[in-house]
Amino acid sequence: MYNLEQDRSEWSSTVVKTFGDFEFDDRRRSLRAGGHPVRLSGQVVDLLCLLLERPGELITREEIERRLWPDRNVDFHHSLDVVISRLRTVLGDKGPSPRYIETVPRKGYRFIEPVTTARPEARPANEPHHWSRPLVAYAAVAVLAAILAIVFAHTRYDKFVPSQRSQASPTLPDR
Repeated sequence: MYNLEQDRSEWSSTVVKTFGDFEFDDRRRSLRAGGHPVRLSGQVVDLLCLLLERPGELITREEIERRLWPDRNVDFHHSLDVVISRLRTVLGDKGPSPRYIETVPRKGYRFIEPVTTARPEARPANEPHHWSRPLVAYAAVAVLAAILAIVFAHTRYDKFVPSQRSQASPTLPDR
């Protein structure tokens, strides 16, 4: 079921996280490098989200497993290595000294690049949402149509419903 309040809070909570040459939009789950979109697969995006939620903190392998593979129908260790490798490739973070993702052997991973957050689409609370103006127009048209229907039905009422005089008790035929 659609929840308007939840949609409003999600819309207003858009956060763009910037690190290095990258920008990550939480709401759209999209990554941009130098202003150009970067393609990411589902689990790579999930992992990046998780790492960016707590930059500088150790994210354990177990936490990543619970988040990315809750049903655990895969070889977790190999799958995690593949997803980490894909994310590092996208970020250009291959090599002996990582810039973005630090591996803590047998424990987990840490996002080491400083991350700044911004709310670029934040609007004042009293400013209407972009969809409110068309919504008001549709509501006005609906009210006008309802008024016209009532007026039409009222003026045509006698044509469709016999008057009470004609429904008075019928006269009995003379015998």
